[in-house]
Amino acid sequence: MGGAASIDPTKDSSLLPTEPQPPPPLGGIGDESAAPIAAAPGFGITDASGEPLVEPPSIDDDLDNVPLAPKGHQLDPYVPIGTKIGSFLLFTEAEIGTILTDNVLGTRLDPQPDHAFEFAPNVRLESNWARHFFSAEFDADRSWYKDFSVEDDKTYAALLRGRLDVTRQTQAGRNSINLTDIVGIQTNVKEEHITAAADHTFNRLTLRVEGRAANYDYKDLGPTRFFDPTVPTIIPQQDIRDYREDELRLRGTYELQPDLAVFVEGEVSREVYKQPISVFGITRDSSGFAVESGMTFAFSDRLTGEFSLGWGEQTSIDETVAPIEGLLLNADIIWTPTPLTLMEFLARSEVNTASLVDSLGAIDRFYELSIQHAFWRYLVIEGYVSYEIADYAASPQVDERIKEGTSAEYYFNPYMSVYARYEHTDFLSTDPVGDFKENEIRIGMRLRR
Repeated sequence: MGGAASIDPTKDSSLLPTEPQPPPPLGGIGDESAAPIAAAPGFGITDASGEPLVEPPSIDDDLDNVPLAPKGHQLDPYVPIGTKIGSFLLFTEAEIGTILTDNVLGTRLDPQPDHAFEFAPNVRLESNWARHFFSAEFDADRSWYKDFSVEDDKTYAALLRGRLDVTRQTQAGRNSINLTDIVGIQTNVKEEHITAAADHTFNRLTLRVEGRAANYDYKDLGPTRFFDPTVPTIIPQQDIRDYREDELRLRGTYELQPDLAVFVEGEVSREVYKQPISVFGITRDSSGFAVESGMTFAFSDRLTGEFSLGWGEQTSIDETVAPIEGLLLNADIIWTPTPLTLMEFLARSEVNTASLVDSLGAIDRFYELSIQHAFWRYLVIEGYVSYEIADYAASPQVDERIKEGTSAEYYFNPYMSVYARYEHTDFLSTDPVGDFKENEIRIGMRLRR
């Protein structure tokens, strides 16, 4: 066409493809000067530690060494990026608030109200290396009640985690936990855990073996004493719940496709008590096993999770004591119909021995359904309902716990938020004096970096 000038793409840099950029440094050993890979703050789902959820959740992450209900995942408008310290990242967080309750002692008759100041810090140091992994974490939850200091929370946990990448397909690691927790009536328990694990991937098959040894040391009741009419003296009361627990777990996972895998898991365990005979004459030393099979899936960005079904059993060394046995159901299923809405179903089944009832123990089954929604992006509202039941072996006692709750958290920025939480607990038991109800409100702020 007359007068039309032709364009030479080799002389116009705007038309040429840009040169590929090198990948960001990982900040590993030998590269201490490199900046860490900082995740850009964005809205999304985080796991219980505040990290972004980048793969289908694993219920094992929530259940290891946790005797209480598993933690769910949270909608969070900000992803913690931490503070760079050499080739490490430091994550800090603290909750500071007030607890208000109308039944602090959890009693059926004459419930007593009380309030407390609560301080719950968490500090985590993680390596930012290209290979291998190391993490040190300290977590605490401390509360001070005004009238009933016996109910003060005193939870302190220290955790060391390590992973050694032997090859690209083999990893080995060891965890160590020291935990001091307030339990029962004026009783401290010191827990010491050590866990060693290794896994290897053969094409689509991944095998993982994990061993754990745990020691539970319950503090005696000190000056508290009781009188036995058959003995002409005052007998000091000692806590006889001290025991050691050993576990060995093997899991095989086969990847059918990138978003679907099936697995089989087996576990053997043993519990040895310092005082093997309970106050009810039950021989508590026992051994057990559990076998489960299930699947991990990510059918879409909106539906992910893990589900397993199996059988568990714990048997006393005394053959006259009825064993704990039953079906095991574990699940963590997440549905996000919109980026601002999250629904989660949690299920957990555990074989738990007991020392304060005339039974070896029970299978503790827990179920929870929750929904979270973000209004105006930085205001997250949650509602949930949960049900838990323990039906003791060879005993008429059945304990049930029903909880309903709601919470709201407003994020001012990546470093500060305020929260308000309400929870109603209805505890039901065949023990006529065991029933109670409680309403609890928590108000405070959360600081993190």
